[in-house]
Amino acid sequence: MIEREPLQKRISTYDRTLWRWANVENMDMFFERVYDYFQGKGIYCMLLARLLNLLTLGFIIMFSTFLIGCIRYTEIHDHKSLADVIEPQCLSKLSATKFLFLTIFVLWWIWQAIRFITDIPALREMSNFYSHLLHIPDVNMQTVSWQTVVERIIDIRETNPNISAQAPINITEHAIASRIMRKENYLIALFNKDLLNITIPLPYLQSRHIFTKDLEWNLSFCLLDFIFDRKGQIRKRFLKERNRPILIAELKRRFIFMGLLNCALSPFIFAYLLLFFFFKYFEEYHKNPGEIGNRAYSTFAKWKFREFNELPHFFRNRTNLSYEFANIYINQFPKEKTILMARFVSFIVGSFAGVLALFTLFESDQLLSFEITPNGTVLFYLGITGTIFAVTRGMIPDESQVFEPEKVLRQVVEHTHYLPAEWKHRLHTDQVRGEFCLLYDYKVGMFIQELLSTLFVPLVLCVSLPKSADQIIDFFREFTVHVNGLGYVCSFSQFDFERHGNVKYGVMSTHQDDDYFTSKDGKMEKSFINFKTQHPNWEPMDITQSLYLNNLLKKTQLNTLEEEEVTQLNEFGLPDRPIPSNLGDSYEQNHHWTPEEQEEDEEMNRREGMVGLLNQFYDLNNNPTV
Repeated sequence: MIEREPLQKRISTYDRTLWRWANVENMDMFFERVYDYFQGKGIYCMLLARLLNLLTLGFIIMFSTFLIGCIRYTEIHDHKSLADVIEPQCLSKLSATKFLFLTIFVLWWIWQAIRFITDIPALREMSNFYSHLLHIPDVNMQTVSWQTVVERIIDIRETNPNISAQAPINITEHAIASRIMRKENYLIALFNKDLLNITIPLPYLQSRHIFTKDLEWNLSFCLLDFIFDRKGQIRKRFLKERNRPILIAELKRRFIFMGLLNCALSPFIFAYLLLFFFFKYFEEYHKNPGEIGNRAYSTFAKWKFREFNELPHFFRNRTNLSYEFANIYINQFPKEKTILMARFVSFIVGSFAGVLALFTLFESDQLLSFEITPNGTVLFYLGITGTIFAVTRGMIPDESQVFEPEKVLRQVVEHTHYLPAEWKHRLHTDQVRGEFCLLYDYKVGMFIQELLSTLFVPLVLCVSLPKSADQIIDFFREFTVHVNGLGYVCSFSQFDFERHGNVKYGVMSTHQDDDYFTSKDGKMEKSFINFKTQHPNWEPMDITQSLYLNNLLKKTQLNTLEEEEVTQLNEFGLPDRPIPSNLGDSYEQNHHWTPEEQEEDEEMNRREGMVGLLNQFYDLNNNPTV
């Protein structure tokens, strides 16, 4: 009798992957995994990154334990070898507090290791989906664009009966982004409308808000895990007004409970943050001490800048383009006192460093033994003076810099898309600079805020955020709409100009006169234009969206024609604009474009046209004449 192979072995990988694709139950979770795989650059990069994160965490735990509990620091001066000051069987001699810290961190590491192992089968399934159905092998994952991934998913939609052309579930660039960012869109709207009270409830600090990574995680747990179910859908009880008092009370209890829990765990959180940031940034600052003065956008700023349906990699690319101009803007403002002090200090410490460097050239054997002060060797003072010199020199701006703060900040705004109404016509003032610095803060300052958040976050959770509970519950009920084939989503993310349109930002007509139902500073209108820029092949399905886009395009073309009609003459009486060359024209006529070159050229023109429209839109933002 012939033994037949099991059915699972006879099914090919392609057929198995196709069957899983045709039987996806949770489309939100599936597209989140597709996007995470794209961001992770393939299975091997993701596994390597997670493995190295595990090893890094394990190293921090072991090395910290060794430094804290296994060395007799009081005996270092009496010995010359590390082995002489190591405590034998140090783990058994740890105090109860240190042992508790170690136990918690080890259990956390074990949990992370178990997650790493259990996630491997899901990564293999996603790798098969990309390789067999999308025809994107792992070797191409580091260069493939998200647009290509989305287009290939749309191409194979007919192989899935749930999302085929006849099915109720619609798959477009907009629908996929709405699924991936279903929860994040609500947070973006909450920050845009300033509905979250995250101020510090202490005297003299009540006007300062704080939003660190720690508070971001707590807010996600208290809010999103409370409102959304395991499938990522909003719970139906939040859409009924009769449940409002009960939901407000429950949300307040969640905030207060997490505040008390954070207060109890604050020593562990503080210890982890201190060790993690020390090991992470010490090597970077040791290699280049001047980077201690580098700035970055705060967590609060990133949520204020981010737009509806904007995927993380698009947002990251957009803000990265603004760093150069942001640094120039910060250095635009006069700080003569600081510059004079920095020059003086750099001259003094530079002189000492130069003398010490010359000394080591002639007496290199004295580098470690010659003491300038008790226990202060030449090497020690070389390191100190070199670090101070690098920091102070970094504080001195380029002398050839031109003072144009307003022009530079507009270049920042072109990328951040953030220009509050209070800033208009005041971009050159020191007050706007101060407000911008709160968003674009020193990395060291943000590190200190993360440490201080272990004290402030419990207060914000217990006192400040509960005051916003009623506004939060009302917002989720009033700004949630049901879309066929997509489910319940934030209404702003659907670019509903009829309901949320603002006539100050180019919307021709709207049925809403209440500012409560419009986004602040034209966030929704900007998000729509930005989404179209990032997805040039996407065609709006709603008539109001198409009319809005056509209206802006017409205004852009009209302004372009008006600019072309005005010809400026230079000092010689000749046009400033270059006159087309016949040689160049004849060359272009003789050049035969391939279909691939023509398609690439058309794609570039479409994208440049949308970017130009986006810049024109911000001119309308600054001077709303529509």
